[in-house]
Amino acid sequence: MTTLARQRWRMLGEILLSKNLQTSFEHDDISVMRFKTFGLYVRSSLKSTDEDDGTWCLLEFPSFEDNQSNIISLDIRLCSTKIDYADLIGFNNTGNTCIWPSEEVLAFYCLKGKEIFENKSVCELGGGMTCLAGLALARSISLNEFVATDGNEKSIANLNAILRSKNNQVNWLCPIESRVLIWTRQLNDPNLKQRFDFIISADCFFFEDLHHDLCHTIYYMLKDSGVAINFAPYRSKSLNRFVSIAERYSFECSVFDHYDEDVFNKHLQAQQINKHYSSDLHYPILVILRKRQKTDQ
Repeated sequence: MTTLARQRWRMLGEILLSKNLQTSFEHDDISVMRFKTFGLYVRSSLKSTDEDDGTWCLLEFPSFEDNQSNIISLDIRLCSTKIDYADLIGFNNTGNTCIWPSEEVLAFYCLKGKEIFENKSVCELGGGMTCLAGLALARSISLNEFVATDGNEKSIANLNAILRSKNNQVNWLCPIESRVLIWTRQLNDPNLKQRFDFIISADCFFFEDLHHDLCHTIYYMLKDSGVAINFAPYRSKSLNRFVSIAERYSFECSVFDHYDEDVFNKHLQAQQINKHYSSDLHYPILVILRKRQKTDQ
């Protein structure tokens, strides 16, 4: 067993035995987060209050407008990096301590083509602690609405803290709703049925046991003319297996690995200079889902 693998099992064992993580190493250092960013945004630290155990930072994206000096800026709160037993066994909480590369790319991609979202209803699924892509859109263009969702209550609590931030409140260009949403094949909420023109997600194919639930959730919530924009790495063919299931759910699936020149160049650069970078784990693939149109028999 490699040293890295032993450290991961040690971390897991300590959580299960003590129901808290008290170690001398940082869990980020022994996870796939050894590669943390493509550098598509600029991040700077903000001062936090003593009562706030999270970490606040300012994220800045290019606006992709004619005036290149314009930027899209967001105050973002990252939760404490402590891991406890309840988080481990609950609904996926990996998005609560970091911004994953797939979410970074999703935000960059949506901002670059933001005109297609204008006056549309948008939902982000599994947005973790920040729903960064959706919030960036809500800051940059007038949506009909943005609904931010995750299956973990702590993620939504953190998101609500971001929405309440004084610097953020005055700059939203659309109504924003945040809610806990569990992907399930039993989803039956009339308020969500065929509500959205766009559903966006990042890194949601990792848990293969939830592929059918995720497909049903997207199909149920998406308008017949809607589009689901998803980014995720291949991760040992977990993406391929999701696409195979999605096609059985009457989705037309399109898969792209070279979808943006800037992102692709960052990917090539990371391959050359970052020894921790793994295309299979870190390079997001674009998966577009559209409902297959019914034809008259």
